[in-house]
Amino acid sequence: MPPADGLPLVLRALDDIESASRALRGATAMSWSSGAADRFRAALDEAHGSVHGVLVAVERTVQPVAAADLGTGGL
Repeated sequence: MPPADGLPLVLRALDDIESASRALRGATAMSWSSGAADRFRAALDEAHGSVHGVLVAVERTVQPVAAADLGTGGL
C-alpha cells in the first residue's frame, strides 16, 4: 500500500464497523424467549462490546493517518 493511501482505508473500516453494528442491532430484534435466546443475547452483547472496542481503536487512527497522508503528499 502506498503511504498516501491510508485514510481511505481507515474510513472504509469505519463504514464496515457501522455495518457490523447495524447487523448486531438487527439480530437483537427477536421475540422468542428461552435459555438459548438468553445465551444468544449475551453473545450479541459481547459482540457489540467487541465491535465498539474496534470502533474506538479505528477512530483513534483517523487523525494520525490523515496527518501521515498529508505529510507524504496524499489527500
